[in-house]
Amino acid sequence: METILTALVSILQERRIFEPPADTRERATLSGMPAYQALAAEAEQDYEGFWARLAREGLSWHKPFTKVLDESNAPFYK
Repeated sequence: METILTALVSILQERRIFEPPADTRERATLSGMPAYQALAAEAEQDYEGFWARLAREGLSWHKPFTKVLDESNAPFYK
């Protein structure tokens, strides 16, 4: 029983980082963990501005949107 418990604790405390293959990294949108952390920090500081920027850069709009988050019917957000 102790061996199983030790194995479970070991799995729960996994700290290894598995790097993706080079060809996958070359095609990735984010260049690495620092780029991800910068993106996460941007989203945390101004989530509406963050999503507005991504929507403007990544989508084509027939008519520009005027509101990023509609909270009028919370918790059913649009």
